[in-house]
Amino acid sequence: MVSLHLKNPAAWLVVALLLTGCGARGIPPPLDVRPGGGEIRVLLPFEPQSLDPNSARDEAAVLLASNLFNKLVSFDAESRLFPDLAESWDIGEGGLAYTFRLRRDVHWHDGKPCTADDVRWTFARLARQPGLAAEAIRRIERVETPDARTVVIRLREPWAPFLGTIAWYGTFILPRHDPEGAARGRPVGTGPFQLGEWSRGQRLVLTANRRFFRPGPWLDRIVYTFSTDAAKVPQLLLSGAVDYTLLRPPADAMARLEQDPGIRIASSPADSRTYCAFNLRRPPLADHRVREAINRAIDRQEILDRALHGIGAPAFGFYTPAVGWAYNGSAHVPAHDPAGARALLAAAGRPALTLELLAPSISPMPEVTRLLVRQLAAVGIAVRPVLLPLDQLLDRAMTRHDFDLALIGGSQGPDPENLNLRFGSRGPLQLMGYSNPRLDAALAEGARSSDLVQRTRAYFRAQEILAQDLPVAPLFEGVHLVIFSRRLHGLPQVEARGLVPADDYSLVRLDAGRTDGAAP
Repeated sequence: MVSLHLKNPAAWLVVALLLTGCGARGIPPPLDVRPGGGEIRVLLPFEPQSLDPNSARDEAAVLLASNLFNKLVSFDAESRLFPDLAESWDIGEGGLAYTFRLRRDVHWHDGKPCTADDVRWTFARLARQPGLAAEAIRRIERVETPDARTVVIRLREPWAPFLGTIAWYGTFILPRHDPEGAARGRPVGTGPFQLGEWSRGQRLVLTANRRFFRPGPWLDRIVYTFSTDAAKVPQLLLSGAVDYTLLRPPADAMARLEQDPGIRIASSPADSRTYCAFNLRRPPLADHRVREAINRAIDRQEILDRALHGIGAPAFGFYTPAVGWAYNGSAHVPAHDPAGARALLAAAGRPALTLELLAPSISPMPEVTRLLVRQLAAVGIAVRPVLLPLDQLLDRAMTRHDFDLALIGGSQGPDPENLNLRFGSRGPLQLMGYSNPRLDAALAEGARSSDLVQRTRAYFRAQEILAQDLPVAPLFEGVHLVIFSRRLHGLPQVEARGLVPADDYSLVRLDAGRTDGAAP
């Protein structure tokens, strides 16, 4: 099976496409595309608000970021560090100094050279506008640029997750000479593609950057269109109007899709997971008994089987099992126990409770929501579901904190520092109003040491604290699931950090002969 790695840090993104048609009628003939030729058509469930790659609130902009921009270092499809703008790096002074040597052959899309000064300016901007990498940025004491190709980042104290954090998200390097272009929708980057046109509400076109410093890109254009209308997807995909999309089909459509000769479906384990967040600022949910009751009321296996076609796994713990060394399988939610849930609600003086649940309107979350509503009703909790586009959900839940329950999730890797991002008192994705000094201390201990045994011990303790406090109800572990036209080849190297490319920039091709993603 082809694997497609999806790393999505901000809030939540369900990946795959909604497709209900069958048969291969209308599929255009395969395209014999030379390196540097061809077009791929992508349907996305939402449109960027801007193209700021470091935004913590613009899911679509983050999704497209790796096509337009680069970081100092990045991750490959197997979550291994590799050089990006920096061709090499050293860690010195006991973990306090990170020295990066930049490539000589990198230019911005407008032809100007990318230098150490752009890197220094970007990190200064990130300090003023905290985002997904806020924990890493606040630990920087200063950034030095002894010459145009050297960047030295000095930390206030040793912090083991630093390199992995700046390689993940929120640290794409921006041009000092065009500081707000990306935020205004006219980005100048260094990536394999550049903005061709953007007709808001209709389509966004990226064109190949022929100055790109790595081999490729192997495509001329990526054409993005935007729709949440699942009914249109089968016709669009089978007619060739769309090659690939990020909408997940309902469970009852998956069996038909698996039999369609014009469609391929691939899945593999992922570090993403979905959970129901509780707003602890509101009295009912500030009561631990209510949070435990909700956890006991949820039948996670039923959600997996009925809403997700059995693809994935129920989530019982508080970190992703995909990062095996850091996952504490003994720190888990209480067992499914509706009778116990009703008893806890009675003890809390809330035998009948009404709550509002915010959920993304993208499939499969409506199906998940319907099951949650039914399961909670069975223990006396009336839930009013509110399905919202992702940007509106993030605004209500993360910005205004106007919610009772909210379905949230995304990538939890590649380092357990992600626990701080989502559960720490100052975590930028911590929307629950949750704070426990013991948890903060455990997370800080895990980040101080580079010794894996010490880090494991600290992060295991953090998960035990979360299992006691229950600030969320884990629901299900994600998988890399991609459904696409058989016209596409080379998908093992594709990631949703920009659809195409993966960080090795061996881009997907359309029936160009080889299927390993490499250049012919």
